Order: sequence, then C-alpha cells, then structure tokens
Amino acid sequence: MSALKRVAGVSLYHQIMEDLRKEVQGMAYGEQIETEQQLAEKYAVSRGTVRQAITALVNEGLLTKIQGKGTFKSGVALDRSTAVVKSFTDQLLASGLVPGIRDVRLESDFADERTAKHLGLAPGTPIWRLSRVRLADGVPISYCTAYINPVYAAGLRADDLEMSLIAMFTEKLGVPLRHGESFVTATLASEELARRLGVSTTTPILRLEHVGFLASGDPVFFDVTDSIGERYVMQIEQGSYGRG
Repeated sequence: MSALKRVAGVSLYHQIMEDLRKEVQGMAYGEQIETEQQLAEKYAVSRGTVRQAITALVNEGLLTKIQGKGTFKSGVALDRSTAVVKSFTDQLLASGLVPGIRDVRLESDFADERTAKHLGLAPGTPIWRLSRVRLADGVPISYCTAYINPVYAAGLRADDLEMSLIAMFTEKLGVPLRHGESFVTATLASEELARRLGVSTTTPILRLEHVGFLASGDPVFFDVTDSIGERYVMQIEQGSYGRG
C-alpha cells in the first residue's frame, strides 16, 4: 500500500490499523510484522501515527510487542474449534473453591467497532454493558465485561445476574443459547484492571473473549474476561453448551 488517502471522518492511524489487521490475518502466528520505521515509510506518515495503530492492535490481542525484538502476530490459537470452555463456576466448584461475584454494574452503552462486529450490529448501536468481578474463595480472580444485544434483554437489571451469565440468559431471560465461540490471548494488566483486581500492572493476564449464539447463529452477547494468570487455570472439555 502506498501513501494513505485522507478519508473524511477517518483518522490516518485508524486506516493503518485496519490495513494492518487485514495483513496480519494472513500471517502465521508468531510471524514478525514490519518495523515502525518501515511502516511509516510505507504509509508516508509519522512513526507516532504508526505506533498508535500498532498499540491499538496490541491492546486487542492481535499483535504482541517484544522489547528489543519487534512486533509479532500474537499467540497460537484456533479461531474456530469444537472445544468449549468449561464455565468459571463449574471449574471453581470442581477445584473445591467457592465461586463469588461482586461489583456488578449495568450501564447503557454504544457498540464500538469491534463489539459491533462480534454482535452483528452497526457501530454506535445502543447495547447493555454488564461488568462484574469474579471471586474464588472471596479473592478477586477475574474482571468480566459483557456487551449484550438489548433485543434479547430489553428489561435487563443488574440483579438478574446472580453468578453465571449463561444461566442468566437461559433460565431468567428465557433466551435459548445453543453454542459459543471463545478466543484466548495473553496480556498484561492495564492500570484500571490492576486497580480492580488488586494487582500490579506487570501481572500476566489471561483474556478470554466469548460470543454466545442462538441456534440460528445470531450472536446474543460478547463477554471479555480478564483473569489473573497465576490464579487461574482454564479447563477445556469437548461438547456442547452446558449450564453456564
């Protein structure tokens, strides 16, 4: 790609970010992308603009920066799999731990571009944002944020969520979820996440992104769970949706 053409209402860094996203999707996991300087010359922009685009993709988990080495396509993952993640509640119970939840907060929000894509909505569409801290034996282990299509939860209340997001939909709201897709990446705790979970910003975090679907294939919610790496082991089993 040569120098970018300015598009009204779209920043240069966003254009670069979307172009890089398409390029990275065709790369092997762990493959290195071009340097900031090379990309700046390629797009005829400043390195600061390139760095902003790369940082946004790092925050999404698509890229990983290694100091002194460069920037690489993140992880080794499966975009689609027959494996399903065993629920947080079930994993804790199986380990002899007591699951808990606190700081449940429900807010009206608007879907950003990435959330809109997962939910099959137009960016800017009104959605529900349901956040909570998950506990194991009273100790914070995860911070979770669910972005919900209000079509399936028009009268949603914060106290509808007692423990399990999937149980809330299937048992309280009568939404017949049938399957889900999960994506796992590793990152470090942001300042806000570190504050919520009582850890430092150097703490390794396991990020699980999960989309819940109806049998028709229509997405209902997009849930992002950031768990403290040293306190959480993810168990995966083969099968279909069970009780969340």
